[in-house]
Amino acid sequence: MKKVTTMIAVLLSFPLFLGNLPAQIGLEYRNIEDLMVKEWFKEHVRNKRSAYKLPSDDEFLEDLWRVINLIAFETDLDPLLLISIIDVESDFRNVVGLSGELGMMQIKRETAIFVSKQFGLDEPETGWTELLWNYSLNIRYGAYYLKYLLEKCGNLRTALEHYNGGSAKKRYAQEILRLYEKFKRDLGL
Repeated sequence: MKKVTTMIAVLLSFPLFLGNLPAQIGLEYRNIEDLMVKEWFKEHVRNKRSAYKLPSDDEFLEDLWRVINLIAFETDLDPLLLISIIDVESDFRNVVGLSGELGMMQIKRETAIFVSKQFGLDEPETGWTELLWNYSLNIRYGAYYLKYLLEKCGNLRTALEHYNGGSAKKRYAQEILRLYEKFKRDLGL
């Protein structure tokens, strides 16, 4: 009888245990330093940027790859997730959005200031407009903002909706999630 009671208690508490698991299994940093993945990334970015007649020399692509992986490690996010966001937000371009968003990850100045205070990041020496042309800084602030939203919201879809915040935020989140899953599938990850 004691074994049956113990078994019932374990079975009843199992859903409680599952409820305490992280909401986003697999979002944490993933080491993708594989040559095949790196070459896929470079070709993908080259294709995106060529549609706008933007240069994509190997030095730039290598540095962008390094920056994304470094910041993904720093923020404990999957680099493929950051790649998906950059893809949707800017097609890997340093652009200004319709509402004043800056750079590859389309970060607003106010958001960058908030993120800097939240995570103790320094204000850029040349001012917040540096977020437009310094993709390393832009991706760092964008990744930290996503990290903040994931911690606050508890799930990726809601965090992505808040990251965008516009009228099409549900469609935006859905597109990033679709692309993120496609990239993982295409790369066998």
